[in-house]
Amino acid sequence: MIIAEGPIFQLCWVVADLAAARREFSERYGVAEWFAIPDVRFGPESGELRGAPADYTISVALGYAGGQQLELIEPGSGASLYREQLDRSGPGLHHIAWVPADFDAALVAARRAGRELVARGSFGGIGMEFAYFDGGPLGSYVELMRLSPRMRTIFDRLIPEGYTNPWV
Repeated sequence: MIIAEGPIFQLCWVVADLAAARREFSERYGVAEWFAIPDVRFGPESGELRGAPADYTISVALGYAGGQQLELIEPGSGASLYREQLDRSGPGLHHIAWVPADFDAALVAARRAGRELVARGSFGGIGMEFAYFDGGPLGSYVELMRLSPRMRTIFDRLIPEGYTNPWV
């Protein structure tokens, strides 16, 4: 059963040093501009880890290599999927994200396909929800996202000139 289809919206790496990773990704992949959000907190009202309320912080940087969105996440305080990966295996690819046309239906499809929902959360102020599912034998997580029109506009403004939004 397909749980995500269409173009991949985002590739995300967990990193130990966000500033150093931004420099490296800019040099290697031509990311010209980063949208950075330091010290984002997901508390019990906005985050969940393995079915229990979560309380953690992360720092995030978003940029585009061509038309592909890249995300870098540096874990801060608290238990999170990002901290788990960094502690277990070090920096590396964490998840691949899609923005399904029907977020709620995609969540149901993923569960019906036997995928374990391992974390979820929301950025209430800017209108984004996310859910991470176990990626199965491939190792990385699958993220499904619901984006508000405001969040889509923020992301669209980061796409380099000459590229189109591949996930419309």
